[in-house]
Amino acid sequence: MLTAKDLLYKALDYDWFWNSSRMKDSKPSKARKSQLDKLLKGFGITKKNARVQSQFPKEANENHQLVTVYWTSRNRKSMDRLKYIKTLTDFKYFTNGEFIADFDRAKYDDLIDQIILTTKAILPEQSKVIDKQRINLVQLFSDLYNFRLSVHHLFIHGLHGRISKELSIEDNYKLYLKKKAMESINESLSEVDAALCTLIDPEKRTLNEDEIDYLIFDLDAIDKEWSEDRLRK
Repeated sequence: MLTAKDLLYKALDYDWFWNSSRMKDSKPSKARKSQLDKLLKGFGITKKNARVQSQFPKEANENHQLVTVYWTSRNRKSMDRLKYIKTLTDFKYFTNGEFIADFDRAKYDDLIDQIILTTKAILPEQSKVIDKQRINLVQLFSDLYNFRLSVHHLFIHGLHGRISKELSIEDNYKLYLKKKAMESINESLSEVDAALCTLIDPEKRTLNEDEIDYLIFDLDAIDKEWSEDRLRK
């Protein structure tokens, strides 16, 4: 059975290394991407579900109506939402958090209540202001996902290598400290992961692998074969 946590971890695994233009054509990257595509479709996170109107306004037009303005790094001119969505892949539609704007916001009521209560506990003097503000769940997901990805990247590199008598004393000590720090950080991420998973799937569903045609791969074997092929070239 597959959950939002499987999608999150698959996304992090793919995004930290295999999502580059240099790696996209490799067998390990394609295997991971095929699994991601099935999970994204299974949870209803595809551009086909995009709506014209976003639920998160950013600027006001001449009639003082709040509207959303979209732009990309390649095109600095503002564009409507559907035109913007066309510039994204399904995976980018996910990592940007844009999919949340196409979900029923009412499904996030419990999470929104939790965010408000937590924020009031942190900033009790701002309680009245907090009650009036609208929470941008799209931005929340995007920021948390990017933070989680950066930690994942640090975690992978922090645990790279192993303590060995062939290494110098300082190298072994340095590696020990890095691993200890990274393991401590990784153990403290449960609340971040829980928030991201709720944003991905507020209904907390479980998907059957057969129902979504999920492909099972031995990624360790695929990675090893790919790595050995690179060394032979």
